[in-house]
Amino acid sequence: MASSRGPNAGLRLAIARFAQNNLEGLGVKTTFVRLWVGILALGCAIFSTSIGFAAPIQVDNASFETLPVGGLNNDNCGPGCMYSTGTPIPGWMINGGTIEIGQFQPGVQDGNLAYFNFVPDGITVAYSNGGSIFQKVGPTVEVGVVYKLQVELGFRKDSPDPGFVELVIGDNAPIIATSDVPAVQFSGDWLTYTAIYKGVEEDFGKSITIELFTDAPQGDWDNVRLDATSAAAVPEPGTIPLIGAALVALVGVVRRKRVRGDLQRHAVIGI
Repeated sequence: MASSRGPNAGLRLAIARFAQNNLEGLGVKTTFVRLWVGILALGCAIFSTSIGFAAPIQVDNASFETLPVGGLNNDNCGPGCMYSTGTPIPGWMINGGTIEIGQFQPGVQDGNLAYFNFVPDGITVAYSNGGSIFQKVGPTVEVGVVYKLQVELGFRKDSPDPGFVELVIGDNAPIIATSDVPAVQFSGDWLTYTAIYKGVEEDFGKSITIELFTDAPQGDWDNVRLDATSAAAVPEPGTIPLIGAALVALVGVVRRKRVRGDLQRHAVIGI
């Protein structure tokens, strides 16, 4: 995260030190020096651009690899395949009953491709046959921050897989994640679904919740990521040499004026 002094603080400090060392040393009044520092700092702000600083937000058990106590309690789905029923998913809350919601290892690691061609992250995913899996993250909404939720959504080979991904801000209407690639049912593949929200004044301090749900027959999800990106103004690279040139020119003008003044004083004394 950027320092509380702001992204231009280092440049402003360098300007101030240069001005103090070179201008005040030449006898320029402090008030004049501060005026020029302010003008140059304003130039930094005007000729600036916004750069995003993305930071991941902690999502507990984001890839569902942490299993419930006792592990997955069903293994009647083929080689390497196991799934849980009647137990919670660590780190997540459930709405709709634990019998129809749980964790699923389709067995890809043992060559079982009956359900999926691969698993996006690890060997375990979350599933629901009706109801939702949700998690409220620690941070709350900050104004101007862009929140991006990304989740892998699976499409089983043996069954329609109409899962949904939502980003929920407080009690606002949910933001439904979408994919740039059309979904292909029964493909055995996974697609990245994305939801984006930018914090506004009226939502400041509201909670941020990730929700994964389906009506039926099943939804499958994996690799949940949530990032927060804040914009900070920094000087355009091309303006830094200009600012430096302005400072050097200013010092040169002051020095020339001082030399002329010294010559004039010596001339008066000689008369």
